[in-house]
Amino acid sequence: MRRLNFGTVGIVGLGQIGSSIGMRLREVGVAKIVIGFDESESARALAINRGAVDDTFETLNHLGDADLLVVAVPANSVLPCLIEADVFCKLNCIVTDTCMVKGHIVDWTQGYPLRFGPRFVGGHPMTPIGGPRAKPKVDLFEGAPWVLTPVDGTDRTALDAVVSLVTALGARPILLSPEEHDRHAAILQQLPHAFAGILAQLGENLVHPEMAGGPWKALTRAAEADPKLWASILRNNRDEVVSALDDLAFMIKELRSAVEADQHEALTAFFESSRKAGSTWPG
Repeated sequence: MRRLNFGTVGIVGLGQIGSSIGMRLREVGVAKIVIGFDESESARALAINRGAVDDTFETLNHLGDADLLVVAVPANSVLPCLIEADVFCKLNCIVTDTCMVKGHIVDWTQGYPLRFGPRFVGGHPMTPIGGPRAKPKVDLFEGAPWVLTPVDGTDRTALDAVVSLVTALGARPILLSPEEHDRHAAILQQLPHAFAGILAQLGENLVHPEMAGGPWKALTRAAEADPKLWASILRNNRDEVVSALDDLAFMIKELRSAVEADQHEALTAFFESSRKAGSTWPG
């Protein structure tokens, strides 16, 4: 990897994602200094103990020295953090985020008069989201896709810097429009969590849950995720989630009709299409 230096990197939010970013940056030595902010005193202390940051602060404005600012907070907190950051950021500061929903954030940055507006690059590391106690890992992003969502007005230098950052973290940058990202995220991440919840609730009152096999356990594992976090994610991407749910409802209706009518050929065709589609996916 070509040696880079991002100067002072500020990380807003020192949970699993934010701390993993800091740990990796400090390990590969591509930042002069890594500083962090989190409202939680325990999160700040853990980040220091894990070597994720060189220093932490109790208020966000202490990250004003950052040359590159990473906002790694839940969806509902991103916009307030961007508004506050705009007050203290350097004029040439580059800003990116890690939120799972991109459309409403990017649209807002284009309409709100942010000083760093052209230097904001929306981002989303496509790694499994852990719960509140999920531990950061220095190799969390290794080989993982990391979507970036530049728009027409995005500063090219800022985009190049964030692409280099993502690469330094071990991830694979993918450039999509915010709309393309949100459609992918709805189907590949958000709908599976919702479907896992549906299956878990359907099986909740069964007399013999020990009969559940590997497929059930694999499909319902996501139902154990943080309820407030996932409610927020679905709300913030509601248009694409609703569209994906409509598509799911249509396919379920078609499958139900085939089962009810005892249509062997239609059911076989359904599973043949499923097998063909599944075989094209990596892994």
